[in-house]
Amino acid sequence: MVENSVKSLRLAFTYSLSLFIVFIVPILLWQTTLAKNALQVDWLDIATEGALFILSMCWLMVIVSVRPSGSVTNLLIAGLSSYCLGCYLDLLDEIFIVKTLGIYHWFEKMPTPLGLLVLTYGLWRWRDEQAVVNRQLQTREQYHREHHLTDSLTLLNDAKAFEHHLTKALSQHQSFGLIMLDIDHFHRINQKLGMDEGDKLLTQLANWLSSVLRNQDIVCRYSGDRFVILLRDVIPSFVGVMAEQLEHGVTRSSGVDCSATLVWMLPSPKMMTNNDTELTSRDEVLMLLQSLNQKMSQQKASRPSKQWQRASHVNQSEPA
Repeated sequence: MVENSVKSLRLAFTYSLSLFIVFIVPILLWQTTLAKNALQVDWLDIATEGALFILSMCWLMVIVSVRPSGSVTNLLIAGLSSYCLGCYLDLLDEIFIVKTLGIYHWFEKMPTPLGLLVLTYGLWRWRDEQAVVNRQLQTREQYHREHHLTDSLTLLNDAKAFEHHLTKALSQHQSFGLIMLDIDHFHRINQKLGMDEGDKLLTQLANWLSSVLRNQDIVCRYSGDRFVILLRDVIPSFVGVMAEQLEHGVTRSSGVDCSATLVWMLPSPKMMTNNDTELTSRDEVLMLLQSLNQKMSQQKASRPSKQWQRASHVNQSEPA
């Protein structure tokens, strides 16, 4: 909501400033210099320079309306605005005799090269920004884009999409590991802070997971407050270390007093057979996810007792 308001204000300001310049500059020139007659006007130049001005204004409005706030957006807007001003001044130069105005003649030459310089730097910064965004998108979806398989809140793929990726990994005989993450006592967060804060927590956690995982990995929202991660081309020690790092990093990433339970596994060939019969890819995927869910349930059930035992031990060791 706030971001939409900022975009609306920014768009209104850009429109207002553009209209002000479009009307005020010709009025000032009309009062200080002479207009060319019809024979002196190069109508082809007016058409081409007018087209450049209109197109650059369209580019500016697109950037203002779709880009989020930030330094890259400011650079793009500043560069395009300066370029638009240069195109407009060049257009007016075809209508008015401005060579007698030394200051205007000097000022007319500045906006276009300055705007292109700033715009080029902004585009370079946009390139770096887009590289990060592409990395996050690749971790989220691995370029398997199906809108009906995308979670509307976190914009991650959902459980059905994860089954697709897991089936593909099994069919290609890739070495992979699986991690399941579940936020502890998430219902209490919703009760204490509200549903909106709970949704915000899930979104922040999804963004953080997408940023810390490798390019070839993929994270999906499995259900509710539970996420599942596919780590490709891994060894057992890496999966365990990654799971431990993610578990410790949840609190720092979310900004909320919460913790998460993680379980992980590396599927072995023995898990892919049942009574010496071959399983279909669909059965293998369901078996792996069922095993992960069982491990998660066991881990969640054992955590309260472990925490109580640790607290009891601390209390008993304290001096009376």
